Amino acid sequence: MLRLLIKSLLVIGVLITGVFSQESSDFSREMEPEVPNFIYDINVTPIATKDSISVDIIIQVPFSAIQFIKKDSIFVGKYEVSIMLLDEKEVNAVSKIWTKVLQTQKFAETYSNECNDINKLTYNIRPSDYSLTIGVLDLDTRKSTHQKRELNLKDYYKKSITLSNIKIIEDSIADSSADSTAISSITSTLSDKRSEFEISFVILSNGGKGTIKYSVYNMNKKVIFENKINHNFIKGLDYQRLSIPRDNLSYSKYRLILTIKIDSEEVTAEKVIQVRWVGMSNLIDNLDMAIEQLKYINGGSLIKKSKKVTDEEKKQLFLDFWQKKDPTPGTDENELMNEYYRRVNYANQHFSGYLEGWKTDMGLVFILFGPPNEIERHPFELQTKPYEVWYYYEINRTFVFVDETGFGEYRLITPLDYYGTMY
Repeated sequence: MLRLLIKSLLVIGVLITGVFSQESSDFSREMEPEVPNFIYDINVTPIATKDSISVDIIIQVPFSAIQFIKKDSIFVGKYEVSIMLLDEKEVNAVSKIWTKVLQTQKFAETYSNECNDINKLTYNIRPSDYSLTIGVLDLDTRKSTHQKRELNLKDYYKKSITLSNIKIIEDSIADSSADSTAISSITSTLSDKRSEFEISFVILSNGGKGTIKYSVYNMNKKVIFENKINHNFIKGLDYQRLSIPRDNLSYSKYRLILTIKIDSEEVTAEKVIQVRWVGMSNLIDNLDMAIEQLKYINGGSLIKKSKKVTDEEKKQLFLDFWQKKDPTPGTDENELMNEYYRRVNYANQHFSGYLEGWKTDMGLVFILFGPPNEIERHPFELQTKPYEVWYYYEINRTFVFVDETGFGEYRLITPLDYYGTMY
Protein backbone atom coordinates (compact mmCIF):
# COMPACT_ATOMS: atom_id res chain seq x y z
CA MET A 1 0.00 0.00 0.00
CA LEU A 2 1.81 3.07 -1.26
CA ARG A 3 -0.86 5.73 -1.06
CA LEU A 4 1.39 8.72 -0.37
CA LEU A 5 4.51 7.58 -2.16
CA ILE A 6 3.03 6.24 -5.39
CA LYS A 7 1.63 9.61 -6.41
CA SER A 8 5.02 11.27 -6.17
CA LEU A 9 7.14 8.53 -7.72
CA LEU A 10 7.33 6.75 -11.03
CA VAL A 11 4.82 4.11 -9.91
CA ILE A 12 2.06 5.25 -12.23
CA GLY A 13 -0.52 3.79 -14.54
CA VAL A 14 1.60 2.77 -17.52
CA LEU A 15 4.58 0.43 -17.92
CA ILE A 16 6.18 0.63 -21.38
CA THR A 17 9.48 -0.38 -23.04
CA GLY A 18 11.23 -1.43 -19.87
CA VAL A 19 10.65 1.80 -17.95
CA PHE A 20 7.61 3.14 -16.16
CA SER A 21 6.09 5.83 -18.37
CA GLN A 22 5.13 9.16 -16.86
CA GLU A 23 2.08 9.68 -19.08
CA SER A 24 -0.08 9.50 -15.98
CA SER A 25 1.17 10.69 -12.61
CA ASP A 26 -1.98 9.75 -10.70
CA PHE A 27 -2.31 6.22 -9.47
CA SER A 28 -5.32 6.79 -7.24
CA ARG A 29 -7.24 4.11 -9.16
CA GLU A 30 -6.53 1.04 -7.08
CA MET A 31 -6.96 -2.51 -8.35
CA GLU A 32 -9.04 -3.23 -5.28
CA PRO A 33 -10.16 -1.03 -2.38
CA GLU A 34 -7.21 -0.47 -0.06
CA VAL A 35 -7.68 -2.59 3.00
CA PRO A 36 -5.30 -3.33 5.87
CA ASN A 37 -3.95 -6.66 4.63
CA PHE A 38 -2.23 -8.92 7.14
CA ILE A 39 -0.83 -12.41 7.41
CA TYR A 40 -1.29 -14.89 10.21
CA ASP A 41 -0.23 -18.34 11.32
CA ILE A 42 -1.78 -20.95 13.60
CA ASN A 43 0.31 -23.29 15.74
CA VAL A 44 -1.50 -26.24 17.26
CA THR A 45 0.29 -28.25 19.97
CA PRO A 46 -0.90 -31.27 21.99
CA ILE A 47 -1.24 -31.22 25.78
CA ALA A 48 -0.21 -34.28 27.81
CA THR A 49 -3.62 -34.70 29.49
CA LYS A 50 -5.40 -34.68 26.09
CA ASP A 51 -8.32 -32.75 27.58
CA SER A 52 -7.44 -29.62 25.62
CA ILE A 53 -5.24 -28.32 22.80
CA SER A 54 -2.83 -25.38 22.86
CA VAL A 55 -3.46 -22.97 19.98
CA ASP A 56 -1.18 -20.04 19.16
CA ILE A 57 -2.61 -17.34 16.89
CA ILE A 58 0.09 -15.06 15.47
CA ILE A 59 -0.97 -12.03 13.42
CA GLN A 60 1.53 -9.90 11.49
CA VAL A 61 0.40 -6.47 10.31
CA PRO A 62 2.84 -4.60 8.04
CA PHE A 63 3.19 -0.86 8.54
CA SER A 64 2.25 -0.43 4.88
CA ALA A 65 -1.23 -1.71 5.72
CA ILE A 66 -1.98 1.11 8.16
CA GLN A 67 -2.60 4.83 7.55
CA PHE A 68 -0.14 6.94 9.55
CA ILE A 69 -0.83 10.51 10.63
CA LYS A 70 1.97 12.93 11.48
CA LYS A 71 1.80 14.33 15.01
CA ASP A 72 4.58 16.74 15.87
CA SER A 73 7.78 14.88 14.94
CA ILE A 74 6.38 11.34 14.84
CA PHE A 75 4.01 9.37 12.64
CA VAL A 76 1.20 7.50 14.40
CA GLY A 77 -0.98 4.69 13.10
CA LYS A 78 -3.79 2.94 14.94
CA TYR A 79 -5.56 -0.29 14.17
CA GLU A 80 -7.92 -2.75 15.81
CA VAL A 81 -7.65 -6.53 15.79
CA SER A 82 -10.56 -8.89 16.42
CA ILE A 83 -10.60 -12.66 16.88
CA MET A 84 -13.66 -14.88 17.03
CA LEU A 85 -13.47 -18.66 17.40
CA LEU A 86 -16.74 -20.59 17.13
CA ASP A 87 -17.03 -24.30 17.83
CA GLU A 88 -19.04 -26.76 15.75
CA LYS A 89 -22.23 -25.75 17.56
CA GLU A 90 -21.43 -22.10 16.75
CA VAL A 91 -20.81 -21.41 20.42
CA ASN A 92 -18.30 -18.63 21.03
CA ALA A 93 -15.14 -20.32 22.34
CA VAL A 94 -12.85 -17.30 22.04
CA SER A 95 -13.64 -13.64 21.42
CA LYS A 96 -11.26 -10.74 21.77
CA ILE A 97 -10.88 -7.19 20.39
CA TRP A 98 -7.90 -4.95 21.07
CA THR A 99 -6.30 -1.76 19.76
CA LYS A 100 -2.67 -1.25 18.74
CA VAL A 101 -0.82 2.05 18.34
CA LEU A 102 2.20 2.23 16.03
CA GLN A 103 4.76 5.05 16.14
CA THR A 104 7.80 5.87 14.05
CA GLN A 105 9.93 8.93 13.37
CA LYS A 106 10.84 7.73 9.87
CA PHE A 107 8.39 8.47 7.08
CA ALA A 108 9.83 5.62 4.98
CA GLU A 109 8.70 3.12 7.60
CA THR A 110 5.07 4.20 7.32
CA TYR A 111 4.72 2.55 3.92
CA SER A 112 7.23 -0.25 4.49
CA ASN A 113 6.44 -3.92 4.04
CA GLU A 114 9.55 -4.78 6.02
CA CYS A 115 8.33 -3.13 9.25
CA ASN A 116 5.71 -5.26 10.98
CA ASP A 117 3.69 -5.34 14.17
CA ILE A 118 3.28 -8.81 15.69
CA ASN A 119 0.32 -9.95 17.78
CA LYS A 120 0.35 -13.34 19.51
CA LEU A 121 -2.34 -14.98 21.60
CA THR A 122 -2.37 -18.47 23.13
CA TYR A 123 -5.51 -20.36 24.12
CA ASN A 124 -6.26 -23.84 25.44
CA ILE A 125 -9.38 -25.14 23.73
CA ARG A 126 -11.16 -28.47 23.90
CA PRO A 127 -10.98 -30.90 20.95
CA SER A 128 -13.67 -29.84 18.47
CA ASP A 129 -14.09 -28.37 15.00
CA TYR A 130 -13.83 -24.59 14.93
CA SER A 131 -14.36 -21.63 12.63
CA LEU A 132 -11.82 -18.86 13.16
CA THR A 133 -12.32 -15.28 11.95
CA ILE A 134 -9.56 -12.68 12.26
CA GLY A 135 -10.22 -9.04 11.40
CA VAL A 136 -8.05 -5.93 11.16
CA LEU A 137 -9.57 -2.42 11.11
CA ASP A 138 -7.58 0.72 10.26
CA LEU A 139 -8.90 3.21 12.83
CA ASP A 140 -8.07 6.20 10.63
CA THR A 141 -9.54 5.12 7.28
CA ARG A 142 -12.13 2.80 8.90
CA LYS A 143 -11.31 0.21 6.25
CA SER A 144 -11.18 -3.38 7.38
CA THR A 145 -10.50 -6.88 6.14
CA HIS A 146 -11.23 -10.34 7.52
CA GLN A 147 -9.75 -13.76 6.99
CA LYS A 148 -11.45 -17.03 7.90
CA ARG A 149 -10.12 -20.50 8.52
CA GLU A 150 -11.55 -23.82 9.62
CA LEU A 151 -9.72 -25.71 12.38
CA ASN A 152 -10.63 -29.39 12.30
CA LEU A 153 -9.54 -30.50 15.75
CA LYS A 154 -12.37 -32.82 16.82
CA ASP A 155 -10.29 -35.96 16.24
CA TYR A 156 -6.97 -34.39 17.21
CA TYR A 157 -6.17 -37.13 19.74
CA LYS A 158 -7.72 -39.98 17.75
CA LYS A 159 -4.40 -41.79 17.15
CA SER A 160 -1.93 -42.97 19.76
CA ILE A 161 0.56 -40.49 18.25
CA THR A 162 -0.23 -36.76 18.05
CA LEU A 163 2.03 -34.43 16.10
CA SER A 164 2.04 -30.64 16.40
CA ASN A 165 2.45 -28.16 13.57
CA ILE A 166 5.92 -27.78 12.08
CA LYS A 167 7.54 -24.51 13.11
CA ILE A 168 10.28 -22.94 11.00
CA ILE A 169 12.86 -21.42 13.35
CA GLU A 170 13.75 -17.92 12.20
CA ASP A 171 16.00 -16.94 15.11
CA SER A 172 16.85 -17.74 18.72
CA ILE A 173 17.27 -15.46 21.72
CA ALA A 174 19.52 -16.60 24.56
CA ASP A 175 18.57 -15.72 28.14
CA SER A 176 20.75 -15.32 31.24
CA SER A 177 20.67 -19.06 31.96
CA ALA A 178 22.20 -19.84 28.55
CA ASP A 179 18.91 -21.34 27.40
CA SER A 180 17.47 -20.07 24.16
CA THR A 181 13.97 -19.24 23.01
CA ALA A 182 13.14 -20.12 19.42
CA ILE A 183 11.40 -17.51 17.29
CA SER A 184 9.31 -19.12 14.58
CA SER A 185 8.75 -17.62 11.13
CA ILE A 186 5.17 -16.61 10.45
CA THR A 187 5.76 -16.77 6.70
CA SER A 188 7.82 -20.01 6.86
CA THR A 189 10.69 -18.19 5.15
CA LEU A 190 14.16 -19.69 4.89
CA SER A 191 17.13 -17.34 4.83
CA ASP A 192 19.51 -17.64 1.89
CA LYS A 193 22.39 -16.78 4.24
CA ARG A 194 22.47 -20.21 5.85
CA SER A 195 23.30 -23.63 4.45
CA GLU A 196 20.66 -25.21 6.66
CA PHE A 197 17.40 -24.35 8.37
CA GLU A 198 15.84 -25.49 11.63
CA ILE A 199 12.41 -26.83 12.42
CA SER A 200 10.75 -27.66 15.73
CA PHE A 201 7.77 -29.84 16.55
CA VAL A 202 6.20 -31.78 19.44
CA ILE A 203 5.17 -35.44 19.56
CA LEU A 204 2.72 -36.82 22.13
CA SER A 205 2.89 -40.62 22.36
CA ASN A 206 3.32 -43.63 24.63
CA GLY A 207 6.98 -43.65 23.71
CA GLY A 208 9.11 -46.31 22.07
CA LYS A 209 11.52 -46.79 19.20
CA GLY A 210 10.62 -45.26 15.87
CA THR A 211 11.73 -42.94 13.10
CA ILE A 212 11.56 -39.29 12.14
CA LYS A 213 11.49 -38.76 8.39
CA TYR A 214 11.49 -35.45 6.55
CA SER A 215 10.94 -35.04 2.82
CA VAL A 216 11.19 -31.86 0.74
CA TYR A 217 9.23 -31.64 -2.52
CA ASN A 218 9.00 -28.89 -5.11
CA MET A 219 5.53 -27.60 -5.96
CA ASN A 220 5.37 -30.08 -8.85
CA LYS A 221 5.57 -32.92 -6.29
CA LYS A 222 9.12 -33.93 -7.22
CA VAL A 223 11.29 -35.09 -4.32
CA ILE A 224 14.27 -32.77 -3.79
CA PHE A 225 15.72 -34.71 -0.87
CA GLU A 226 14.66 -36.73 2.16
CA ASN A 227 16.16 -38.28 5.26
CA LYS A 228 15.13 -40.76 7.95
CA ILE A 229 16.41 -40.67 11.55
CA ASN A 230 16.04 -43.42 14.15
CA HIS A 231 14.75 -42.07 17.45
CA ASN A 232 13.76 -43.40 20.86
CA PHE A 233 10.64 -41.39 21.73
CA ILE A 234 9.92 -40.57 25.35
CA LYS A 235 6.47 -41.14 26.81
CA GLY A 236 4.37 -37.99 26.90
CA LEU A 237 5.50 -34.82 25.18
CA ASP A 238 8.70 -35.13 23.15
CA TYR A 239 10.06 -31.75 21.98
CA GLN A 240 12.20 -31.99 18.85
CA ARG A 241 14.38 -29.56 16.90
CA LEU A 242 16.12 -30.58 13.67
CA SER A 243 18.53 -28.96 11.24
CA ILE A 244 17.84 -29.62 7.55
CA PRO A 245 20.25 -28.79 4.69
CA ARG A 246 19.23 -26.02 2.30
CA ASP A 247 21.88 -26.64 -0.36
CA ASN A 248 19.56 -27.95 -3.08
CA LEU A 249 16.85 -25.33 -2.63
CA SER A 250 16.60 -22.33 -4.96
CA TYR A 251 14.51 -19.18 -4.54
CA SER A 252 11.13 -20.88 -4.72
CA LYS A 253 8.41 -22.58 -2.69
CA TYR A 254 8.68 -26.14 -1.44
CA ARG A 255 6.58 -28.60 0.52
CA LEU A 256 8.11 -30.06 3.68
CA ILE A 257 6.50 -33.28 4.91
CA LEU A 258 7.38 -34.66 8.35
CA THR A 259 6.52 -38.29 9.16
CA ILE A 260 6.69 -39.76 12.67
CA LYS A 261 6.48 -43.54 12.98
CA ILE A 262 6.38 -45.55 16.21
CA ASP A 263 5.85 -49.29 15.89
CA SER A 264 3.24 -49.72 13.14
CA GLU A 265 1.51 -46.35 13.49
CA GLU A 266 2.58 -43.12 11.81
CA VAL A 267 1.42 -39.52 11.56
CA THR A 268 2.42 -36.69 9.23
CA ALA A 269 2.54 -32.90 9.21
CA GLU A 270 3.12 -30.62 6.25
CA LYS A 271 4.47 -27.10 5.80
CA VAL A 272 4.98 -24.94 2.73
CA ILE A 273 8.36 -23.24 2.96
CA GLN A 274 10.14 -20.68 0.81
CA VAL A 275 13.72 -19.53 0.34
CA ARG A 276 14.06 -15.73 0.20
CA TRP A 277 16.74 -13.11 0.38
CA VAL A 278 16.40 -10.01 2.59
CA GLY A 279 14.32 -7.48 0.68
CA MET A 280 12.80 -10.02 -1.73
CA SER A 281 9.24 -8.96 -2.45
CA ASN A 282 6.56 -10.97 -0.68
CA LEU A 283 4.69 -10.86 -3.98
CA ILE A 284 7.25 -13.19 -5.57
CA ASP A 285 6.99 -16.92 -4.90
CA ASN A 286 9.40 -18.22 -7.53
CA LEU A 287 12.42 -16.37 -8.90
CA ASP A 288 12.42 -18.23 -12.23
CA MET A 289 8.76 -17.32 -12.78
CA ALA A 290 9.34 -13.73 -11.68
CA ILE A 291 12.08 -13.40 -14.30
CA GLU A 292 9.87 -14.92 -16.99
CA GLN A 293 7.15 -12.38 -16.14
CA LEU A 294 9.54 -9.54 -17.01
CA LYS A 295 9.07 -10.16 -20.73
CA TYR A 296 6.44 -7.39 -20.86
CA ILE A 297 8.97 -4.74 -19.90
CA ASN A 298 11.96 -5.68 -22.05
CA GLY A 299 13.27 -8.41 -19.80
CA GLY A 300 14.08 -10.67 -22.74
CA SER A 301 17.85 -10.53 -22.35
CA LEU A 302 17.57 -11.22 -18.62
CA ILE A 303 15.36 -14.24 -19.30
CA LYS A 304 17.97 -15.69 -21.68
CA LYS A 305 20.89 -15.05 -19.35
CA SER A 306 19.08 -16.53 -16.33
CA LYS A 307 18.86 -19.94 -17.98
CA LYS A 308 22.67 -20.28 -18.05
CA VAL A 309 23.73 -19.12 -14.60
CA THR A 310 23.69 -20.26 -10.97
CA ASP A 311 20.93 -19.32 -8.53
CA GLU A 312 23.04 -16.60 -6.93
CA GLU A 313 23.99 -15.13 -10.32
CA LYS A 314 20.35 -15.27 -11.34
CA LYS A 315 19.40 -13.40 -8.17
CA GLN A 316 21.99 -10.71 -8.92
CA LEU A 317 20.78 -10.29 -12.52
CA PHE A 318 17.25 -9.81 -11.22
CA LEU A 319 18.35 -7.27 -8.59
CA ASP A 320 20.42 -5.34 -11.14
CA PHE A 321 17.45 -5.17 -13.51
CA TRP A 322 15.18 -3.64 -10.88
CA GLN A 323 17.83 -1.48 -9.23
CA LYS A 324 17.98 0.65 -12.37
CA LYS A 325 14.26 1.37 -11.94
CA ASP A 326 14.22 1.88 -8.17
CA PRO A 327 12.61 5.30 -7.43
CA THR A 328 13.99 5.26 -3.87
CA PRO A 329 17.47 3.67 -4.07
CA GLY A 330 18.29 4.65 -0.50
CA THR A 331 15.62 2.34 0.95
CA ASP A 332 15.32 -1.47 1.25
CA GLU A 333 12.18 -1.61 -0.88
CA ASN A 334 11.73 -1.16 -4.61
CA GLU A 335 8.26 0.32 -5.01
CA LEU A 336 8.17 -0.16 -8.78
CA MET A 337 9.02 -3.83 -8.50
CA ASN A 338 6.35 -4.33 -5.85
CA GLU A 339 3.77 -2.55 -8.00
CA TYR A 340 4.65 -4.63 -11.06
CA TYR A 341 4.26 -7.93 -9.24
CA ARG A 342 1.16 -6.72 -7.46
CA ARG A 343 -0.39 -6.33 -10.91
CA VAL A 344 0.93 -9.74 -11.96
CA ASN A 345 -0.68 -11.35 -8.90
CA TYR A 346 -3.94 -9.52 -9.53
CA ALA A 347 -3.94 -10.77 -13.13
CA ASN A 348 -3.40 -14.35 -11.92
CA GLN A 349 -6.25 -14.07 -9.44
CA HIS A 350 -8.79 -12.51 -11.82
CA PHE A 351 -7.95 -13.52 -15.39
CA SER A 352 -6.73 -17.12 -15.09
CA GLY A 353 -8.41 -19.83 -17.10
CA TYR A 354 -6.85 -22.04 -19.72
CA LEU A 355 -3.77 -19.84 -19.32
CA GLU A 356 -2.31 -18.28 -16.19
CA GLY A 357 -3.78 -14.82 -15.76
CA TRP A 358 -0.54 -12.95 -16.43
CA LYS A 359 -0.22 -14.69 -19.82
CA THR A 360 -3.69 -13.63 -21.03
CA ASP A 361 -4.42 -10.53 -23.10
CA MET A 362 -6.33 -9.00 -20.21
CA GLY A 363 -3.45 -9.78 -17.91
CA LEU A 364 -0.97 -8.21 -20.33
CA VAL A 365 -2.93 -4.96 -20.59
CA PHE A 366 -3.55 -4.83 -16.86
CA ILE A 367 0.13 -5.36 -16.01
CA LEU A 368 1.27 -2.69 -18.45
CA PHE A 369 -1.41 -0.05 -17.90
CA GLY A 370 -2.90 -0.83 -14.50
CA PRO A 371 -6.61 -0.72 -13.68
CA PRO A 372 -8.80 0.93 -16.32
CA ASN A 373 -10.84 4.03 -15.52
CA GLU A 374 -13.94 2.31 -16.81
CA ILE A 375 -14.96 -1.16 -17.98
CA GLU A 376 -17.87 -1.63 -20.36
CA ARG A 377 -19.11 -5.24 -20.27
CA HIS A 378 -21.30 -6.92 -22.89
CA PRO A 379 -21.70 -10.57 -21.88
CA PHE A 380 -25.09 -11.31 -23.47
CA GLU A 381 -25.45 -9.14 -26.59
CA LEU A 382 -27.64 -10.59 -29.37
CA GLN A 383 -25.78 -11.69 -32.51
CA THR A 384 -22.39 -10.78 -31.02
CA LYS A 385 -19.90 -12.66 -28.93
CA PRO A 386 -19.26 -11.52 -25.35
CA TYR A 387 -16.89 -8.58 -25.23
CA GLU A 388 -15.45 -5.96 -22.89
CA VAL A 389 -14.12 -2.47 -23.50
CA TRP A 390 -11.47 -1.03 -21.17
CA TYR A 391 -11.08 2.76 -21.13
CA TYR A 392 -7.94 4.58 -19.98
CA TYR A 393 -8.86 8.26 -20.05
CA GLU A 394 -5.57 9.71 -18.80
CA ILE A 395 -3.59 8.13 -21.61
CA ASN A 396 -6.41 8.25 -24.20
CA ARG A 397 -6.40 4.53 -24.93
CA THR A 398 -9.15 1.95 -25.33
CA PHE A 399 -8.81 -1.85 -25.44
CA VAL A 400 -11.51 -4.20 -26.73
CA PHE A 401 -11.52 -7.87 -25.70
CA VAL A 402 -13.75 -10.53 -27.29
CA ASP A 403 -14.56 -13.98 -25.94
CA GLU A 404 -14.30 -15.94 -29.20
CA THR A 405 -14.81 -19.38 -27.65
CA GLY A 406 -17.53 -18.60 -25.13
CA PHE A 407 -15.40 -20.00 -22.30
CA GLY A 408 -14.28 -16.67 -20.85
CA GLU A 409 -11.03 -16.46 -22.83
CA TYR A 410 -11.08 -12.80 -23.80
CA ARG A 411 -8.63 -11.78 -26.54
CA LEU A 412 -7.65 -8.35 -27.84
CA ILE A 413 -9.28 -7.68 -31.20
CA THR A 414 -6.33 -5.50 -32.23
CA PRO A 415 -2.68 -6.50 -31.65
CA LEU A 416 -1.10 -4.47 -28.91
CA ASP A 417 1.52 -3.01 -31.25
CA TYR A 418 -1.29 -0.89 -32.70
CA TYR A 419 -1.27 1.03 -29.44
CA GLY A 420 2.43 1.85 -29.67
CA THR A 421 3.82 -0.39 -26.90
CA MET A 422 7.18 -2.11 -26.99
CA TYR A 423 6.04 -4.86 -29.38
